[in-house]
Amino acid sequence: MTDGIERIGELLAQLQSPDFFEREEAVKNLGACDQDEAVAGLVTALEDPDLGIRELAADILAQMKSAIGAQLLIRFLGHEDIGTRNLASEILVKIGKTSVQPLVDNLVDDDYDIRKFIVDILGLIKDESAVGPLCERLWDNNINVAVSAAEALGEIGSPEAIPDLVKAFEQIEDARLQAIEALGKIGDPDTLEQLYNFLEADDPMIQYAVIEAIGHTGVMDSIERLIPLLDHEDTTIAEVSLMAIITISEANGRKLNQDLPLDRFVDYLFDGIKRKDKIITDFTLSSLSHWYGNNVVESVLDVLDSVDEEDSERFIDALSQMEASALDIMLQKFPQASPKAKIIIINILQKNIDEDIALKLVEFAFDEDPEVRAKIAWILGMSGNDEIIPTLHKLAQDEVGHVRSAAFRSLGWLCSEQNADFIFTGLDDPYPDVREAALGALIIVGGTQVTARLTADLYHESTERQRLAVTALGMIGETEVVEPLQKAVNHPEATIRKSALNSLSKINQDVNPDLLLVSLNDENSGVRKAAVSALMSIKGEAAVADIRFLLDDGDIWVRYHTINAIAETGCEQFGEYLRPYLNDDQDVIKIAATKALAQLGCHEALSDIRKLGQEKNEDLVQAVQEAVSLLEGAH
Repeated sequence: MTDGIERIGELLAQLQSPDFFEREEAVKNLGACDQDEAVAGLVTALEDPDLGIRELAADILAQMKSAIGAQLLIRFLGHEDIGTRNLASEILVKIGKTSVQPLVDNLVDDDYDIRKFIVDILGLIKDESAVGPLCERLWDNNINVAVSAAEALGEIGSPEAIPDLVKAFEQIEDARLQAIEALGKIGDPDTLEQLYNFLEADDPMIQYAVIEAIGHTGVMDSIERLIPLLDHEDTTIAEVSLMAIITISEANGRKLNQDLPLDRFVDYLFDGIKRKDKIITDFTLSSLSHWYGNNVVESVLDVLDSVDEEDSERFIDALSQMEASALDIMLQKFPQASPKAKIIIINILQKNIDEDIALKLVEFAFDEDPEVRAKIAWILGMSGNDEIIPTLHKLAQDEVGHVRSAAFRSLGWLCSEQNADFIFTGLDDPYPDVREAALGALIIVGGTQVTARLTADLYHESTERQRLAVTALGMIGETEVVEPLQKAVNHPEATIRKSALNSLSKINQDVNPDLLLVSLNDENSGVRKAAVSALMSIKGEAAVADIRFLLDDGDIWVRYHTINAIAETGCEQFGEYLRPYLNDDQDVIKIAATKALAQLGCHEALSDIRKLGQEKNEDLVQAVQEAVSLLEGAH
């Protein structure tokens, strides 16, 4: 112990060194000691001339949470340097509960400034054990201390303080506002009767605070007391009454059965949205579907730039339910709106789009913002109004690719096959998304003329046009595309042959499987795999006899694909074709065969599968374990 005290003494002396690093080391070493003398040394370091040393000592004291430290720090609350006073206060708050009793013990200090500091700190610590002593300070002979005590009790929020706060309101003129605000923060419904009585106060500031406090209780019945105040001649009182009603409604799942005179509060509510006040935003959004008028709609448009993505979706849902007159107002305001607001307006109009709205939107189809042009192009197609086609033709030639893409997609909804020639021009666009949009439009249009042109495109000079053609024919999927797709199975381009086979496997009906057999010997492995899938789709398990020779294909992934295709039949008799591949040179084939045999329910292969459990490949071992579990469970 003596050695420890001597060491602390050395460190305390080191705190006086002119060298920063020696003082810093002394503070760190004192922080490793738990003796009261070390704590005292750290407290004195709060007066070090260097900010870094002071902050280091403060951090260590806050972590130590020492009662002795708290007692010593309280002495600093009267320090002549405001920075030191504030630093001591911050440390006491961070020490927390351990600081409470030393602080309470010093609430009788002769210096009212220190008493006020202590009261403020207790309010920030928020420990309920301080409620009784703080209630006593409501009657402090210094009004600043009394006011701070009321504020601190509000921060702690304990109902235990209610009787004293009510008395303080009634008896201490200069603390009335803080007492009411504290009651509001406590939010106990038992205070409502007193709060109703306090509504009669002459001071508008007091009345304001009382109304807020009523709102914080969250009691639905109190709304009836607040509704008359919505017509108060003092706008501030009316607005705080509305806010109190909103707060109560929010606390009760936004249940509100009363009709409110919201037209008076348009500016207030929409200013709240601009300030991103969530409670006001939620309330206003929930009211929009049944509360509208020119001023409301115009106010909505004014705040669209202030809302986040989630709230913009809610605005869209609410405003989409408004009457046609509201939609007309949006269209009138459209030219002056920001690009973000325009997009939201278009999304609202989209939910109500018809031929008339589409014709009105045409006026704005060539907005300077490409996102707006693209969005308009997209929803024009939903209108069903073929008068829009010339506008879409112009948008399909826009300088921006995604505008052209949106226009071509819309043309698919409006064009007939007789006027689909223009859509074919989109297949030569330099951007893939535009080509795919034009392709999608042609698929929607369909018909014999479109099919004939796509068939001709199978041998177009552009390979990309060939690819698009075979994809479109497969998506159209009508009987008339089977013949051209079957011919495309022999196309010079491997990608076209593969796409043709994929399309035929989806169409399935009216396909002659014999014409596909040649593809099993195609030079391209991707085509061979596509042929396997197509034949299995068309012939089912009967195709196994055609494809089984590919189990020995030179391409490992063709073999892998064939194994999986046979497994999909679920026919146990095909297990004899797959068992030899449990001994393949390639682990990936062993894994595929193991899983396939389990899928086929081939119990005869169980012993051979178990042998593979000794392999080093972890994936193979796992496949074996799963296969064994599956086969044994099926017995």
